[in-house]
Formats: sequence, structure tokens, C-alpha cells
Amino acid sequence: MATEDITVQHSASAETAAFDTASRTLILPVWEDMDNSVYDMLVGHEVSHALHTPMEGWQEFIGDGPGARMRHMFVNVVEDARIERLIKDKFPGLRRDFASAYKNLHDRDLFEIAGRTLDADLPLIDRLNLEFKLGLFGLVDIPFSTDEQSYVTRMAETTTFEEVVQLAKELYEMQVEQDEENAEENQGGQPQASPESGDGEGEGSGSAPSDSDESGEGSSGTSESTDEVGDDAETQNGSGDESGEDSGASMTDDTDDGESAESTEGEMGTGENASDLSYDDYQANQNAAGSTQNAFEQGVSEMRSSGSGEYIYNTLPTMNLDQCVCDFTTIEELWNSMEQCERSDEARLELTAELTTYMNSIKGIVGGMVQQFQMKQAADADKRTSFAKTGVLNTNTMINYRWSEDIFLKNEVHTDAKNHGMVMYLDWSGSMSGILKDTVEQLLVLVEFCRKVGIPYEVYAFSSNRYYPQNIERYTEEWDKYYENRPEQYTTTADTDARPHEFQLYNFLSSRMNKRDFNTALNNLWVLTSSQSYGMRSRTPHCLGLGCTPLNEAIVCAMDQVPAFQRANDIQIVNTVFLTDGEGHGMVREPWSHRDGKGFIVDKKSKKQYEIGANSRCSRGQTDALLNMLRDKTGTNLVGVRLHDAKNINFMRYQVEDTEFAALSKQYKKDNFILLDSAYDEYFLVKGDLKVETDALENLDNDASYAKIKNAFIKGGSRKKASRVIANRMVNIFAA
Repeated sequence: MATEDITVQHSASAETAAFDTASRTLILPVWEDMDNSVYDMLVGHEVSHALHTPMEGWQEFIGDGPGARMRHMFVNVVEDARIERLIKDKFPGLRRDFASAYKNLHDRDLFEIAGRTLDADLPLIDRLNLEFKLGLFGLVDIPFSTDEQSYVTRMAETTTFEEVVQLAKELYEMQVEQDEENAEENQGGQPQASPESGDGEGEGSGSAPSDSDESGEGSSGTSESTDEVGDDAETQNGSGDESGEDSGASMTDDTDDGESAESTEGEMGTGENASDLSYDDYQANQNAAGSTQNAFEQGVSEMRSSGSGEYIYNTLPTMNLDQCVCDFTTIEELWNSMEQCERSDEARLELTAELTTYMNSIKGIVGGMVQQFQMKQAADADKRTSFAKTGVLNTNTMINYRWSEDIFLKNEVHTDAKNHGMVMYLDWSGSMSGILKDTVEQLLVLVEFCRKVGIPYEVYAFSSNRYYPQNIERYTEEWDKYYENRPEQYTTTADTDARPHEFQLYNFLSSRMNKRDFNTALNNLWVLTSSQSYGMRSRTPHCLGLGCTPLNEAIVCAMDQVPAFQRANDIQIVNTVFLTDGEGHGMVREPWSHRDGKGFIVDKKSKKQYEIGANSRCSRGQTDALLNMLRDKTGTNLVGVRLHDAKNINFMRYQVEDTEFAALSKQYKKDNFILLDSAYDEYFLVKGDLKVETDALENLDNDASYAKIKNAFIKGGSRKKASRVIANRMVNIFAA
């Protein structure tokens, strides 16, 4: 239904369906005991009402006073047939859902026709109602006389709402006349209830909305409808005319006819006004016109989950990337503006030498990744290679013309290969301090891989510390003034928009850098990474210190950054990698209890809803929902690398079954990493001190014993194997 620019939401407090014409939001009750086909039918019905049933055009006929609800019911039944036909024509896949749903509801006897004789004594409006909800799918056989058949045809061919009202008016007047005749014939007995006397629906008709605030447009611009079943939902959901105008009607439109609640003596002798009839009144007189529709609406109403928890829907704001991203050129300016930034001091020279040693140590693993990637590309190119005849004679093969027709020159044809890019996000939070260097080492393997195979890349670190110039002293009047005048990082356009926390994306490395810029930025990053243990925090830019974990904010930014990166580099496939040590903080609203309630994040453009799974560990549910949205919006491959600074995975003990936990623990101990189920395409939990590649004998003394050499070799080989497994699995994703 996203193509119709309609958002469907559920509300535990909603007793009936309602359509907000301003936001084009269809609000439905929380239903239970309902299979997917019934749900899809009800939603399709309501959406069709929102698209095709106009706000006006029915009030004059329905009017006020006795019989208003009955007249509303007649319009409802006729309109239901039209809007269901229209939505099924537009979305043929719904035909099966409608057929299955009505079979399900018929099996439950929601129309309360079990044991009743469906003959000519049943009011015509009820037979028409049953024909287009049950008979259409071969569930019941409804009899019609020759004269009545014309009404069946007209009801099946209505195209405009004006035709619906005209037909409903004729059917209503026929029913009034019939009831009057029956009343005269039954003098002295219980009179047949007539439309004017109140045999209209009590729970609400559900098709076209009435002008009361129960079903019409409310003071807030929201149209309520109580057609909780399939039928009524049709009417109430219909809120747009043929030109697309919204009506505010709904499938279960429990509309009031405008009469006062005062009691008047009716023809049924109940002492109640016609518009105040309840479902019990219909049960007392099943022959009253509209009884099948009223029973249907009552049945759907009873499917409502009155004890359901709250449903909370969130949307995302527009991120102002200019304020969210600190480019590498600005980061270099931060370093250059530092008075204490001595590029040649002893500590920095030592770190530079350490970086050189490390970059040399990963050449083997990077080379293996490159080789595997190129092999996969070659295999893919072979699959895409074909030969085409040019139409030009090959003089070297013309001698074979007697026994071969293959005497023309050929060209090799290669269909275009897919080119790749990579965007990496690094957790720059305080909890990373113990494993930050290990994480950066993993990151640099990916960076070197990109550089070797020549694919574009960007590296961002996400932190809660926002950028500010190095020459501004923190917590001073100048610092406060700077913060007060900074532009906002995001723009909200709806009350449901999330409010991200303050954060910053620092663009540490980029394929846009030249060689000098890259080497400088790489050295600066290594110094930042090592400053935790070298006591050099005062010798690094203040705003680049470790902060909190705005992982979710980074994912939201990626929804804009990944497509922009793709366009800028003219690439087909983007691989997005997140390197972190755990969860971010929550950013959107969730229900107090996921036991009964649900939280969602809604894509404003596609209208697709992403449920926030219940998860007691921080914002894992929010993160998974945002990752799924990121993949759907951008088509990117998602890889998660979570560095873990413990020798065991006891934190997962209550997240998985005991047998699964035992198997994962064993694998983690053996391989130093495990693969976890998540919203990522691949999600690695890696031991924090796992080196990408090590020299097995590097730290041994010259006089080491044979046993020490053997153990070091085995241990080193195991780590090499584990790191290669991770690298190879990543290559499989990157080369896809």
C-alpha cells in the first residue's frame, strides 16, 4: 500500500478505524485472533476507502433523524462492493487474501447465517451484502429473482460514488415500502421493523461516514470509522473520491445519525430511537434489514484486543550532513593548529615506527584477500564472456568452408562487471579504549585491501564529541558561545521524528586523499589510537577524544551517505562495515513494555514499517530496525565487526539456548571469533586482542626451548587461520 502514500498504523486505544486526511494516516485497532489473510483484507479494504470514498456526497441522502443509520448502512453495503473491486483490480495479489479472509470469517459465522434460510424472505440488502462478500467466492449460494438480478448487476458495475448513493437510495426506498406492507399484514402481531423504525445497524454501518463526530472528520482532522470487519472497513476506509480526495470513512464506521439519544417509541415497541439500536436488537429480530452487516461488524469488533499494549511509531529526521561530518581536511587543520603537535618528538617517532612494522605485517593477509577477490572477479568475468560473429570473413578459416560454417571473425563480448566501494564506521567511544588499537588494526586491513584493489572507500569514526576549533578553550565563555550558535545537525518535519543525540562523524581516512594526505592522516590516526596507553591525550586535538556510542545516529547518516558515495564514485555495490564493541544508545521512542506493546520505525518515503524487536541489551532492537532500513534504502551489503575484550562470551548466556551457547563458546575459544545472527549480512564477534597476522616466533627469546617454539608456532598458526577465515568471509561478501 506504500504506493498510495498512505501510512497504516495500529493503536491500542482505537476502537474503530480512523483516517487522518492531513497526514494520510490510517489508524486501525489492534486486532487479535486474526490470520494474515484477514488482516490483509481489512487493511486493503480500509485503504481502498481512503482512496475512493469521498468526504462528501452522502450527507443529503443519509440526513438526520429516524432511519439515518439504516440509510447509512445501505450506502455502506453498496460502497463496500465498489471499493473492494477497485482495490483488487489495482492489486491483483489481494484477490487471494480476500477470498481466504471471507472464507475464514464465514467459517466463524461472523455474518450469523448458520441455520438461516437464505431465500427471498431475507431482505434484499442482506442478500446483496452476502453475495458480494461470500457468494462472490462461491462460499454461499444466494437466490435472486429476475427483477432483483438487475440490482446485482448494477452493484457489480458501480464506478462512481454518485452511482453508489443512487443505488443505495433505491434499495432503501424499496425496503421502506416492503416493511410498511409487512407491518400492515401483521396487524395485531409484532410488526416487522422498518428502516424508519430503527432496524438499522446499531454498532455502526461502516461504509460512508456520517456527519457526526463518531464517524465523520473529527476536530483534529481525523476521520473515525468503526467498520471493524471487512465490510464496514470498506466504507470507512474509503476516504478518497475518484480524484483521490480523502473521505475519512472506514470499514467499521460506527457512525451516529445525528439524532439525540432521547428515547422515542418506535415501531418495534422497544421505546428506543431507531439510531440507538444495539446489536442485541438485531439478534432479537434477525429478519431486520441489515442484520448480516451488523453481525459482521460486531464480529470484527470482538476481534479487537482491548488489553493490548501501546504501539509507538517513529520516523526519522532529515540529517544535515554538513554539520554531522567533519571532513579529513578539517581534521588535519585541528592537528596543525596544536602548539604541542611535535611531529618529530621521541614518542611520535616511536609510534611511527610501530605503524610501519604493523603495516608490513599485514601485507600477507591483505595480499591473500586481494588474490581471492581477483580470482572471484576473473570467474565472474568468465561467466559474463560471450562470443559474437562480426559478419566479416576470416581468411584463415575460409579453407574450412566445405565442412564448417564457422568462417567469420569473432569478437569477445564482456558484459559490464560490477564495481565496488566501501564505507567504514568506527566506534570512537570510551568503552573502546581497551581494544581501540585492535579495532583500528582490523580497520586498516580493510583500508589496505581497498587501496590494493583500487576501490573507493571512506572511514568515519562516530563519537558523541562534536567538533570545535582547537584554539577554543573548553568550558569558557567563548566555548559556550560557539556551541550556542552552531547549526542544528538535523531537521524535524513531524512530531514522530526521532531526536538524535549530539554526535560527530570524523572522516579519518578516504580514497579522495592523495598519498601525502593519506600518510599524514594514517599517522595521526595511529597516534590517536595509541594515546590511551602512551599518555598523549593532551597532545591530540581535544574534540577527537573518546565519547559515547552514537551507533544509531551513524546508521541514520549512512542512509544518506551511502547513496551519495555511490553516485560520486559511479559504483554499483557498496559494502558498509561497522566496527564497534557493542550497542549504541537509544534514539527513538519505544513502549514501556514490549510484552504487550510494539515499537516501529517508519520510512517516510516508502511507508515501510520496521518493528523494533524487544531486546534488553541497550538499543539492539533499534539498531537492527535501522540496519534493515539502511539495507532496503541503499541496497548495501552490511558487515558488523564487534571486538570483544573478554576470553569468554558469558554475556550471551541468556540470549541463546543452552546448547547453542555451548557450541558458540567452544568455537570462540578455538577460533577467537564467532558469527552471530543479526540484521547484518555477516556479524563477527572477534576476540579483542586478535592480531590480523603475527609472526609466530616474533616474541621468542633466542634460547627458547623446543616446546616454547612449538607452542608459539601452533598458537600463531591458529591466529593466522582465524584472521584469514574472517578476511575470506568478508571477501565473499565484497566480491558478490
